[in-house]
Amino acid sequence: MKQKPSVLVVDVSAPWEDVLKDQERGYSIEWDFSKGEFKVGKPYTMTQIYYPHGSLRAGLNAIADTVYIARNLKSTIYAVDMYDSWSDLDSSEEGACRMIRPYVPDENVFMKGSYSAFGYKKFASRIEQENCKHMVIIGYDRDYCVLETIKDAVARGIKVVTSEHAMLTTNKCWSSTREQSLEYYRKNTLFLENLVDLYNYFYKFK
Repeated sequence: MKQKPSVLVVDVSAPWEDVLKDQERGYSIEWDFSKGEFKVGKPYTMTQIYYPHGSLRAGLNAIADTVYIARNLKSTIYAVDMYDSWSDLDSSEEGACRMIRPYVPDENVFMKGSYSAFGYKKFASRIEQENCKHMVIIGYDRDYCVLETIKDAVARGIKVVTSEHAMLTTNKCWSSTREQSLEYYRKNTLFLENLVDLYNYFYKFK
């Protein structure tokens, strides 16, 4: 029997949803420690995160829906996020936004210190131990962290499935960087043109 595809979500961070809500609402809701109550503040901004096929909300929904469908079909879900000075490398509270967090087991949440998820040895070892040879890789950024993660996965002999419709990017419009990334995906991965194709792909392994 063919191995069911697992899913790796790259750099879809927990704070994004709060920032997006602030932008949509027009103000932030913050905790005032001095008064012990909430207060209204200026909305935070989330710069240089775009979805080529609609609003940023649509992009997050596309990623979350992919995870939801895959989990319902009993695929294994992993989430890896970029480590920074405020992150805990071994904290299950880090590494995935709330939209997908319920579908990712604590032991499958990792932090990384480089573009590629495989740069974190703990994650790379887990994938090797579980003999994962079939993976859908989605998330942010299409041209950097997602791309470098996919390159490392391909180098390890993993069959990688991709779709730009489940990726976010720093590039707002068409660019040579996007062309180069998509060219790589089309040549080296199973590149699916839209979300319908991506969702139907999981059902082939039901």
